[in-house]
Amino acid sequence: MPADFAATVRALAETVALREQGASGRSEAASRFVLDSFAGMPAYLRPPLRAATLLFDAWPIVRRRRPFHRLPPAERLRQMESWEASPIGAARMLMTFYISLSLFGLWPDEDPHG
Repeated sequence: MPADFAATVRALAETVALREQGASGRSEAASRFVLDSFAGMPAYLRPPLRAATLLFDAWPIVRRRRPFHRLPPAERLRQMESWEASPIGAARMLMTFYISLSLFGLWPDEDPHG
């Protein structure tokens, strides 16, 4: 995977962890889960999802002169939330995909009796 794709996924997972768990959020497991899920997707789904992810990463370059994965946490959160609330369905679905997978990675299924 190109470095920018993985960096963007890590930045998204970090942003979700920060939003859901605060400063103590651990995003490593979440980003690993998302990247593993992406790798396990059917081959025909990976290119369009990768392209949409890289578009999301490049979106702030015009205004902020850096990609999403290089923005400070507060700016990342604003961009992620604006795409979540976007009138464009594809933008909302992309965020739903990454946020949902990140949440699964943040809270792995653990046996409460074990």
